[in-house]
Amino acid sequence: MATFPPLKELAVILLCLLLRPSTAFNKPKNPKNSEMKAWTCHGRNQKELVERLCQASIIKTPAVKKTMEMVDRSCYIPTNPYRDAPQAIGHGQTISAPHMHAHALEEIYPYLVGKKELKVLDVGCGSGYLTTALGRCLQLLKEQKEQPETQKCESASILGIDVHQYLIDLTRENMNKADSDLLESGTVRIALRDGWKGWEEEAPFDAIHVGAAADSLPEQLLNQLKVGGVMIIPIGPQSQIQNLYKIERLNQTEEGSERYHSEDFRTTPLLGVRYVPLIRP
Repeated sequence: MATFPPLKELAVILLCLLLRPSTAFNKPKNPKNSEMKAWTCHGRNQKELVERLCQASIIKTPAVKKTMEMVDRSCYIPTNPYRDAPQAIGHGQTISAPHMHAHALEEIYPYLVGKKELKVLDVGCGSGYLTTALGRCLQLLKEQKEQPETQKCESASILGIDVHQYLIDLTRENMNKADSDLLESGTVRIALRDGWKGWEEEAPFDAIHVGAAADSLPEQLLNQLKVGGVMIIPIGPQSQIQNLYKIERLNQTEEGSERYHSEDFRTTPLLGVRYVPLIRP
């Protein structure tokens, strides 16, 4: 597995790479289109909420639509579950707005299709909604019959982690309301872990979703991304609008190499966001 240079040297290297169109990065400059957008896709129930997200062209993929229809937010946030807004879940943490969950699923889904084995990491599982939705998405991929034999998904799992034991317990409690089969089958696994460090023993991952804003790119998470995989992560300080990024891993750095090359990753800014911080234990 590749190793990183000291943080100071890495920051200098990656800052230089920002001058190229597709780069690896650390503390990237804000893109010009980083202003926050507002959606009002509220619904009276899960089905209506999903329909509103489709009408707003936030949900575009049939599989993402079906996934969000299968996981009812009322099991994961008891108050105003179908309101398109973030809500507090305790310990200074929030459940993201439905449109942000839809964005994440839309960005991740293309990187899951056509693979025989899949492993996904959700950093900051919170009350469990997106972890569960990703589990249902993987379940749908395993059940697809129209895929060629060589592209059928045979094994798939989503690992949800959080730094708060309270939220680990809450995720399990919420999943047991309507989605306990995902826990029983091992499709979803939940564990208390440091989000900055990920889950190295289970790496590499086809997709990594980070549900809290990092003030800089978590190096260990980047190192756990599989070639051909994608990371969705908000980056930026709490005092400003942050940016949601898509990071694709294009190449595997040679074992023992002291630095990453610009060709190893492609970075795409998606939109301006406001997330709670990714906590350092």
